[in-house]
Amino acid sequence: MNQIILTQVFTLFLLMGVGIAARKAGCFTDAVAKGLSDLLMDFCLPALVLVSFQRRFDPAMLANAGRMLASSLLVILFLVLAAWVLFLKAPAGQRPVLRFITAFSNSGFMGIPLLAAIFPGMGVFYGAVFGIAFTLVAFTFGVMFFSTGGERPSLVRLCLNPVLLATFAGLACFMCSVRFPEAVTGGLGMMGAMTMPMSMLIIGAMLAEARPRDVLGGPWDYAACCGRLLLAPLLTMAVCALLRLDPTICRVLVILEALPGATIVAMFGERYGGDMACISRCTFLTTALSLVTIPAMIQVMGRFIGG
Repeated sequence: MNQIILTQVFTLFLLMGVGIAARKAGCFTDAVAKGLSDLLMDFCLPALVLVSFQRRFDPAMLANAGRMLASSLLVILFLVLAAWVLFLKAPAGQRPVLRFITAFSNSGFMGIPLLAAIFPGMGVFYGAVFGIAFTLVAFTFGVMFFSTGGERPSLVRLCLNPVLLATFAGLACFMCSVRFPEAVTGGLGMMGAMTMPMSMLIIGAMLAEARPRDVLGGPWDYAACCGRLLLAPLLTMAVCALLRLDPTICRVLVILEALPGATIVAMFGERYGGDMACISRCTFLTTALSLVTIPAMIQVMGRFIGG
């Protein structure tokens, strides 16, 4: 199992390298990146999630989804608390970014495609359930990192994003055993299949834009990298062991928490006046360093949870 995971991870990073090369060659312009990002988030990812719920209702699977949701909430809230404490003495302007990067992973943009590659049967299903917990915590406690009593977004409005709507629609179809016609499922499946390569190309293009002077961070930036890439997955393994969760749920949680910082941090920074230079540095550093740390965490997970 671990060898399969490692192979898939390196395959995704190879696609990321193609994105870097395409950006350097001038093929991946800002307009192309923006258009593909919108296509990915509004159509491809929702299609991938919706298809993952196209299965006959199974009470055991629903129970596992409940365990996944509860475990995800517990893990993310624990990381929020850890991030809050870790950066109490960080520079005030950087503190919200460092905390957000540590607490929240790139579970949607990078995580769901990765799970689709590693666990074709159940990975996206569990990843979509994790996304519910992520959204609830990120747009409440995550906002508190940035907002100090000013504008607070409506949770109802923020939850009406295509991926989360697809999750709720898919969950309803699953619970009612509603199956789409084969032609519809096939079309959605083809659209969803574009998610993995497209997301890696976009991330690669983003990394290609980073300049050395913008990414050579200081001690606090690297502390956030350690928190996100090492502390988060290790704490997740400990929680999984304490709760004695199903091994598949454990692997999904650990992989999602071993990912780089969530790219939505840029949206929060823009809206609430975060340190955009710090956001750029931390996003780049966690993504680049994850080339090394994700395989390392997978090896640790194999010993901790089993292959």
